[in-house]
Amino acid sequence: MTQRAFHEGSVIQALFRLALPLFFLNLVNSLYNVVDTFWVGQLGELQVGAVSLVGPVLWCAQSLASGLSAAAVALIGTRLGENKLQEASRFATTLLYVAGLLGIGLSIFTLLGAQGILHLIATPAELFNDSRLYLFGIAFDYVGLLILNVYMAICQSEGNSRLGVKVNILASIANLILDPLFIFVFHMDVFGAAVATVVSKWLVIPLIVYQLLHTKRAVRIRFHSFRFHKEDLKLIFRVCIPASGGQFLESLGFVLLNTYIVSYGAVAMSAYGVGNKIINLSGIPLASFSAASSTIVAHGLGSNQPERCKECYRKTWLLAESFTAALGVLTILFAQPLICLFVPGAGKALVSYAREFVIYAAVSSIFMCWYSVLCGVFNGAGHTKYTFILGILRLWIFRIPLILLFQHVTNWGITGIWIAMILSNIMECIAAQWMYICGGWLNSTILSTETDSDKQLQ
Repeated sequence: MTQRAFHEGSVIQALFRLALPLFFLNLVNSLYNVVDTFWVGQLGELQVGAVSLVGPVLWCAQSLASGLSAAAVALIGTRLGENKLQEASRFATTLLYVAGLLGIGLSIFTLLGAQGILHLIATPAELFNDSRLYLFGIAFDYVGLLILNVYMAICQSEGNSRLGVKVNILASIANLILDPLFIFVFHMDVFGAAVATVVSKWLVIPLIVYQLLHTKRAVRIRFHSFRFHKEDLKLIFRVCIPASGGQFLESLGFVLLNTYIVSYGAVAMSAYGVGNKIINLSGIPLASFSAASSTIVAHGLGSNQPERCKECYRKTWLLAESFTAALGVLTILFAQPLICLFVPGAGKALVSYAREFVIYAAVSSIFMCWYSVLCGVFNGAGHTKYTFILGILRLWIFRIPLILLFQHVTNWGITGIWIAMILSNIMECIAAQWMYICGGWLNSTILSTETDSDKQLQ
């Protein structure tokens, strides 16, 4: 996709050209979790619960990856919109260094704190050992995770997500082959699923480095001539920290949410994990359109086209809601066979819990779609403080208090958690739309302010 296509012509066409490769990218990324769940499901229900229980802990690391991606799309995309290719390349190089260093730090923290983390989230005795092994293994995934996310954001900013799709397909194929190998052939069980995920990412890192250094592209990584500029780092973290912080606090909220779910038993936790995988698959088109809108908004603000940014939001919302509603209906209709596909021989209790969750989550996804599209606009504009605030509101101000309220004043049981999920998403949409209407996100000062290093290059 050419740089000119970001600023001229049909917004719908630009959205589809960006979103289609991202759809395949998100589909491939989802295969990591789906494949893990499928093969772990062959071990038994409790093993699925063990992996699902530590999921929100891993989302805390993913939140940092998402924050770096948001910073990359906003900072690189805006500078490409301004035709400042050298500055875009400099930010891309700095972001890759930051990703590698933060990944190492996260791995060390997880390895040292795994035991304490599992005690903190009240892991049941029957899940503890498998959860510990999976968490220990997946700790080595963070460097690959962060570098891959930044690489994808760089490709997305250039309008060339196809390169990232190819890399992710290779990693996914490797994971597909390695999962049964480590789990069953080497008899590593749940730990083998984590090792397969880690190895599959590390296998493609040399390819990522080669593409960034040697292919002809708008953004060129310059490790050999890299000079550290503290102004660049400040700007990166000014955008990254609110985006990561909001998602991190959301992830902590989900850790707490898991303690409420697991209080209904290990089978309930397993059911939630399986249901969540199904819902995440149906949300792939939404994630693709939201990410595409971030790129168009970043370029639009960089080229001083606020009305095109507003048009992008309206049309992204319409497309994403249409796909989400259609897939939600299909998800409800085929929930039971999908559950049994993930966990062959699943008991009646697991199927019942999982099916109920899928129905409520499919309804809630209509509002989650609205919220996600607005977050994509705010992130593309560089106003990640909005998504930070919304991340806190969604779990800590709306959902968790509602769960506690329903637990104390109703006899709904675990259904009260799913109802709280829907109500919190509705309230979140109202808050996000109000932020959009106020229009502060159109102020791109945070992205266009020149650093001292920019001035030196001019």
